[in-house]
Amino acid sequence: MSTPALDRPARPASALAASLAVEVESMTDELVTRIAAADSSYAQTGLLTEEQLRLTCLQNLTSIIDALAGSGPLRLRSARDAGRIKAEQGIPVASLLHAYRLGARLVWEELIARADGPGDPRLHDLATGLWELIDLYSDAAVEAYRETEVLLAHADAQVQARLVRALFADHSANPAGVLDVLRTLGVPERGSFAVVAIDTEPTAPLPTKLAAALQDCGVRSVWDAQIDAHIGLISASSQEVIERGLAAISTFVTDRVGSSTTFCTPNAIAAAAAEARIALRSAPTGSAATTRFGDVPIAHLLIAVPEAGRRAAAQILGPLLDLPTVERGDLVEVLEAWYRCGGSAAAVADVMHCHRNTVRYRLRKIRDLTGRDTTDPRQSAELYLALQALTLLGDRS
Repeated sequence: MSTPALDRPARPASALAASLAVEVESMTDELVTRIAAADSSYAQTGLLTEEQLRLTCLQNLTSIIDALAGSGPLRLRSARDAGRIKAEQGIPVASLLHAYRLGARLVWEELIARADGPGDPRLHDLATGLWELIDLYSDAAVEAYRETEVLLAHADAQVQARLVRALFADHSANPAGVLDVLRTLGVPERGSFAVVAIDTEPTAPLPTKLAAALQDCGVRSVWDAQIDAHIGLISASSQEVIERGLAAISTFVTDRVGSSTTFCTPNAIAAAAAEARIALRSAPTGSAATTRFGDVPIAHLLIAVPEAGRRAAAQILGPLLDLPTVERGDLVEVLEAWYRCGGSAAAVADVMHCHRNTVRYRLRKIRDLTGRDTTDPRQSAELYLALQALTLLGDRS
């Protein structure tokens, strides 16, 4: 990298700039004093030591003087190091830029002091070169500062993600572990809690306004994008506030939502996460239902032991599952409507827009195929269980 002012052959102006090299140590001390006096950020952080500040100033002044004198190639490493260190220590980028301006002013003052008066023609060339250098060094420092900010933010996000993932892990062997995670995340240890599972892709973000809506309800939330769902812990001062938070989630989320029962001890988080997952899968895929654990116990049972549910559906429905797709769909549809309408053939006929005799015919066909009659309480219960298993676990195509 080069600039017009820096590529010219050596001239007396270069000698004037080179004369500063012998004074770089004392100039560094002066620059450190000026920076500390002009910007309280360096004192407030308590992280950037005076030795670190002095070393950074010395390296940058030395590099700038060498480049101005033409005694070495342009080296921006000192500027990039300065930007990285300031970002790591939390020094504002404005303070970083101000330090470079103070350094430029100090160099200019020293040049004037060694020149043959203010009209010395060498100062014109050196002024142009100096400010070109300061621009280059400032830009390099800011670029490194921004890059470091991104890396630090990424590292912080990874730490946060690991903490949140640990929150939902089994801490039965070390009950105090979950309390440590809560404290680190800033979540209260006392109050009412619930775990929520949202049926979205792990890479899909949660609705942008969801966290704000929960905060407006007085609900604190922490979320983890896991492979099967977004899992969140919500906490509030009371169960009533938790209910308001669950209502807010239902408003903002258009996918299936499952919620655990409300609990008041952090050691129940892992078990509540399992409840939330079961509640989530207890609603048919593609629906926008919000299901609380305990609301649909038969569905919960089938989700908890899916293989047993599939075997039960195959055994109870039997030959019905082997019918052609259209005929099978008609029988499953009338059976669903039958339970939804409370066992009224007339209501089913209205819902399906067909004659009630068609309903009765299909119900008789279900009886003949399965050996189970919808009018017999025990047999009807078996049909309902099989239908739920087919809806939640089976292939209805």
